[in-house]
Amino acid sequence: MTAPRQEEPVNDNETVMRRVSRTEITSHEDDGTIRPSSDAFMQGGPEGDVSVYLASETTPERITRNYPGMYVALVEVSVIRALGLEVEMDQIGEDSGHCNITGRKTRSRARAIARSSRWAEGFGPV
Repeated sequence: MTAPRQEEPVNDNETVMRRVSRTEITSHEDDGTIRPSSDAFMQGGPEGDVSVYLASETTPERITRNYPGMYVALVEVSVIRALGLEVEMDQIGEDSGHCNITGRKTRSRARAIARSSRWAEGFGPV
């Protein structure tokens, strides 16, 4: 029996990608820009892991290939960690670069992640 492979920690300067559905977007109150809503970062509730992918290891095309009509939000790992959350590698089958955002995701933390995100080129609602 072999021990589970130990993954290297995800570097702060990495960017992660999150699939975002049409129901998980909102218009910013001040300037009307469209961004992901906090719901996009609340998968599984406050204690649930949020599935993301390292931008350095995969592409928006790959992570949406089986999910037509999905958008892709980009978030810096350093932003996530600054909120007291963690990004941990979690390889799933052939999905290269899969990670989870772990830790308690309060509504304010999820909102802060959403506000700091940007759309992947060609994968935003506008």
